[in-house]
Formats: sequence, C-alpha cells, structure tokens
Amino acid sequence: MKSALRDFLVLLGLVSGALLLSQRYFFRLDLTADKRYTLSVGTRTLLQRLPQAVYITVYLEGDFPYPIQRYRRAIETMLAEMRIYAQKPLNYVFVNPSRHREVIQQFKAQGIQPIPINVRVSQTETRKQYIYPIMVVQSGQQKVWLDLLKGHFGPMGGLNLLEAEQEVEYKIASALRQIVVYDEPPILGVLEGHGEYRLEAMPQLRAELSRFYRLLPVRVREGQSLAPAKAYLPESLRWRFSGEGFAAVLILGPDSAFTEREKYELEQYLLRGGRLLWLLDYQRLNLSEGRALTQLRELNLDDLFFRWGWRPRYDLIQDLSCGFIEVLREHYNGPVWGAEKWPYYPLVYLFPSHPITRTIDAVLYRYASSVDTLERPGLRHTILALSSPLSRSIKGTQIIDIDLTIKHPPSPDVFKGKGLRPMAVLTEGWFSSVFRDREPPVDKFAPQLPTAKFLPASALPGKAILITDGEFALPAEVQGRAADYAPLDNVAFVLNCVDYLTGDVALTQVRSRSIQLRKLNPAIIQQHALLIQIINLAAPLGVMGLMGIGFYFWRWWRYGRRRI
Repeated sequence: MKSALRDFLVLLGLVSGALLLSQRYFFRLDLTADKRYTLSVGTRTLLQRLPQAVYITVYLEGDFPYPIQRYRRAIETMLAEMRIYAQKPLNYVFVNPSRHREVIQQFKAQGIQPIPINVRVSQTETRKQYIYPIMVVQSGQQKVWLDLLKGHFGPMGGLNLLEAEQEVEYKIASALRQIVVYDEPPILGVLEGHGEYRLEAMPQLRAELSRFYRLLPVRVREGQSLAPAKAYLPESLRWRFSGEGFAAVLILGPDSAFTEREKYELEQYLLRGGRLLWLLDYQRLNLSEGRALTQLRELNLDDLFFRWGWRPRYDLIQDLSCGFIEVLREHYNGPVWGAEKWPYYPLVYLFPSHPITRTIDAVLYRYASSVDTLERPGLRHTILALSSPLSRSIKGTQIIDIDLTIKHPPSPDVFKGKGLRPMAVLTEGWFSSVFRDREPPVDKFAPQLPTAKFLPASALPGKAILITDGEFALPAEVQGRAADYAPLDNVAFVLNCVDYLTGDVALTQVRSRSIQLRKLNPAIIQQHALLIQIINLAAPLGVMGLMGIGFYFWRWWRYGRRRI
C-alpha cells in the first residue's frame, strides 16, 4: 500500500513539474525530414514584431471533397503554429461564405470570382459547388485580402492543391509583412536622367513599394557615387560610412544612352555589393497611327552587360501565347473598341523554381526582346522567364502594321522549334569591372575624377536582374487610355525581384523554403488496390491482436506461474 502511494505521489510530482516547465519554457519537436511543421526563421521574426492583435478570417469552410479538406487542415495547422509564436494575440476563424449573403457582396465588390468544383454525391451523380479561397488578415485599420490559391493554376486551368500547401506559410507571412513596419525602411533609388518612366506613371507599383521602402530619385550623370546599404557590409565596416545607402537601384525603361561616367558609377555601386534592377526596351516603337517602323534603341550598355555575361539580341519576340491589343473598330455615336490577339504581347507562363517566381501565374510583356547569357567566372545566371514553345525572335528593324497583322496573323508553322527565348535573367556573385586598366572616365557633365576608391572586382557579392521590357510595370490600356492597374502578375513579379535583391530576410527565407511532396504512384495503387485495402484494414487489427496476446502471456508470466 505504501509503495503504491509513493509511486502515485512521484508520478503526480513529475506531471506537475512538467506542467510548470511547459508554462515557462516552450519547445516542439518536428521529426519530419524537411521540417514541414516548423516555421521558418523569417516567419517567426514577423510574428515577434507584430505591433498589435491580428484577426484572420478564412473563407474556406463547408462540405468539400477530401483534397480541399486536406488543404483546409494545412491552413488551420499553420495558423495554430503561428499563434503560438505570435508576440501579440493572433485569432482566426473559418467561415462558410455561402451562408452569409453580405460576404458574397463584399467579394463581388472586391472583384473576387468563385472557383467551381465538382462534388461527387453518389456513384452516378455529381454537383457543382463554388469555393472562395480567400483569407482576410486585419490588424487595427489595416486589412489585407489574400487569394490562397493564386499562382497554383496550370496552363490548362488545373488546380494543384499539393503545391498550394507549400505556399501557405509564405502567403500568410506576406500578409503579415504588410502589417509589420520596420523602424528604418530600406532605401530604393530610382534612376533619372535618361527619359526613364517615372513611378508616377506606375501607380500600382509605387503604392506597393512605398509600403516597405523609401523611394528616392537618384542621378549619376554628374558623377555622384552610390553607396550600398549598410546591411550588406560587414559589421567591422559599417561605422565608417554615414547614411544608410541604397538597398537597390531601379532603372525603369531609359530612352537615351548612358555616358561612360554613369556606367562607371553604376558598376562601382554593384562591385561594392549593390543591387540593380534593369527594365529595358531595345526597340523604339510608336503605333499611334496604326503603322510604324521600329528603331533600335542605343543605350551604350553592351560592353558593361557583356562583362556581366548578358548579350541582348536587339530583337522583338512574337508569341502565339499572347495578350490582346485594343483597336478602334469604328465610330458610331462614339468610338467602338475591340480586342484582338497581338503576337507582340507575349504572355509568359514558363518560370523556373525560384523564390522570385513562386506564386507567379503569368506576366505580360509588350514589344519585348530576348537576352542570351554567357559564362563568367564567379557569376551564376538564373533565367527567370521564358517565352512559350510557339514563339520566335525577329531581329533588326521591322515595319509593324496593326491591321495587316490582325488580318493576316503569322502561321503556327513558322514558330516551331524557335521558342523558349529568355526574357528575364538574374545574375549574382562576384563581378569584375569593364573599366579595369582604363582611366576613370570624365566628361562635360562630370569633369572631376571620382573620389571613391576604384574597385577592379567585387569587394562584396552583388546581384543584378534584367527584364527585357521597359514597359513591364506600366498600367494596362483600356480604350486607348492607361488604367490604374498593371496586367496580370507583372507588379508582383517586380516586387519579388526587389525583395530578393534587397534581401528582405523575413520574406526571402519563407519564399525560398521548399517542402518535398511525396506523391503516391497512381500506377502502383491501381495495380495493387485490393492488396493495399486488405493491409490497411487487417494490419491494425493484427497488431492489436498481437498486443492482446502478448499482454495475456505477460500477465500469466508475471502472476499466474507463481500459483503453479
């Protein structure tokens, strides 16, 4: 009796001690090989910086087929994990929008369309059901609408829910990132002085960038040197520099040539660890009259890009996978507009598996060129976008006539075997200077020699991205006028580029995370379906039976044999 009481008190003490320790110290064990149920460092950083309570509403509740139910559980599991690490209260609820008419009206006001799915109700009957995979993240006055399945539709409209599970953490973290405001936002330089597009002409991009960055116009024509952000420098060097420096410099569609001194300053900024994003047009075109001769745009950047391993082709890409151009058909009590497929507007949907291109469905190029890459020691190239297999490169100047092209479109046969042209490239690593063994350039705009020390090669690794369309982030056109939105995922693509270049640790870590999806082999399942069903049903019963038999013999060995 005393022994049993002692054992009970010891057990009670251990349980009480474990409860007290669990309140003071928190830990979880994730035994999966790819740490599937462990939040990334970037997400935990965002959760610990939440300024106030967060309320999340997920409109994914209802009687759904198993794949969607599995996806819903993945979201709920992720939110439960985030609530544990959040510095402020994080509350969430799942809502069935079909039971709330006012919610459907809100979706319509936001332009959100439902996704139809077929639900099997019997062996011979299916019914159509609509889902709204929307999440609303709200904190104070801020509200972020999130499309959970955006970026997971294939070219034929198929929905990849297994892939969507990988993106749950990133999508929620991206919404939280819009709520968390850092004390000192990074500085983005926007180059001026070459007829570039101003950010005022890109309202959607400007609004998104302004949430996370300070935007400053910069000029280098007079020989101004650019300093990289202090975050890129080693701790031992940061104290030597005043100011924060530029996290990245954006060059948005220049129209005139760069001077040698400008190239020098931009290159030296890159060699100091800077980051550059180029949006460039290599053909000049004005179709206001419906017919025009293209002109090659000379930017005087070829020697610089060649040293970096880029070779622009000064061509135009035609693609049968293309967007539409609005044409004025006639005047009848006012202009009558119509939309026609336009092969000079490539619709790009082929992307590599890379942090920049994850969650991107498609982007629209307009009068774009292609670029080849060359091997360079110390540099790594990543092609970020490819034209479709049914595309081709047209070199040199061309006469483009809207009416003639629409009435007599090119035959698909002329595109075969000529597609998959690179249209965006990322280069990162250790660059070398094109001005090595040359005197630093001076000109009438910058007559003085540079004051900063010349670097013949990278002192710190740099990054540069080239998108071969200067109009990439410009708004779409509606009835001959610029709309207030950009086409497709163009703005999201540019934002991902900027985040990657600037090394936004919180989002970059989450975006670059990859979980291995271990899919079952459909052929094996179909071939051995009966055996698999028998094992699934009989194996648990067999294990329980063996445990019962083993427990019976253990009791006999422990107590019964003494009586014998």
